[in-house]
Amino acid sequence: MTSQNSSTVADLTILPLSPRFGAEVGGIDLRTDLTPERRALLRTLLFEHGVLVFRDQALDTAGHVAFAEAFGQILVFTSVVDPEPARPGVHEVHGGSVGWHFDASSLPAPPVATVLRAVRVPAEGNDTLWASGVAAYQALTPELRALATGRYVTHGRGVVRGPDDERPVVAHRLVRRHPHTGEHYLYINLPDWDSPLILGMSPDDSDALVAELRAAYLRPEHQIRLHWTPGTIVLWDNLAVLHSGTGEHDPDTRHLVRICLATLHP
Repeated sequence: MTSQNSSTVADLTILPLSPRFGAEVGGIDLRTDLTPERRALLRTLLFEHGVLVFRDQALDTAGHVAFAEAFGQILVFTSVVDPEPARPGVHEVHGGSVGWHFDASSLPAPPVATVLRAVRVPAEGNDTLWASGVAAYQALTPELRALATGRYVTHGRGVVRGPDDERPVVAHRLVRRHPHTGEHYLYINLPDWDSPLILGMSPDDSDALVAELRAAYLRPEHQIRLHWTPGTIVLWDNLAVLHSGTGEHDPDTRHLVRICLATLHP
């Protein structure tokens, strides 16, 4: 969709959040209305919009898990981020991460999608931003596309690791083709805590190209901003959409729950 006018599809209201990507979906109760037909439609909308927002949902953790499992296999991390063995793959988020990143992209096989649920949020200062990797790629000049294509970039190179952290630094292809849409997109982390290095380039040349990619990714017109309210659920395509907190999160008053998906059902 290219306008921000709402539309109705199979009794769902679809309100695009920007001309490029993102949509708020209304007219559905995720506890009871997720029929196979609705699930298939939401899967299509996810690939079309990249980020889907559902407001005023009454899901508890069990309902959150059921909603995530309707779309794919939950990713169970092997590190300490899973503090409760009885709830594998369910991550409590207090506060938020500030910096543009893909969830768990330092894994050899990163999650393909994320489902984030607001449990308790302050009235102000608890926003999240998303940026489109497809729009970023399309904004590159032909010369920059040619320079980036076929190269690999590190993920997790600048992350501070503990003495017992044996995870290797991984490298993923920088320009990727989306398996469901066929669109090219940029796959690179851009937070302050990481130091992406493009393989096969000198550090100076790599830094110069990363700066060009950052400028393309973070154009205001390539971003959407969400203000969280209790009961908000967001499902997003972790393959092609970066996200970041806004730097205003209070860990004492902001509680969200995250589930990542290792794969999506056909």
